[in-house]
Amino acid sequence: MREAISISAILIAFVYFIAFAAAVMAGLEREMHWAIALLAFAGFILLRLWPALPFLAWYGADRVFGWPWWLAILLATPVCIYIASYYWTRLTDYFRRPIQKQES
Repeated sequence: MREAISISAILIAFVYFIAFAAAVMAGLEREMHWAIALLAFAGFILLRLWPALPFLAWYGADRVFGWPWWLAILLATPVCIYIASYYWTRLTDYFRRPIQKQES
């Protein structure tokens, strides 16, 4: 039973990320050539410009796919939660870091 639950969770996550990436690519491709859109998508990930990805997913799902606005927001929400937790962890780690004294 555990294996079935694990496999189904992996499949749901896979389908979600495919839908998210397709919405981002569709949103970018509507505004530019597909090759430039692919480079822009890779650039967003490599340059860690992650806060733009949920907006692009919402734009692609809402404007290109024609989904209702609330369904497009539901598509972008899990990645927003991930991004917020990532930056929260980075910020709190920065403030918890001990002060280093400089030696002369």
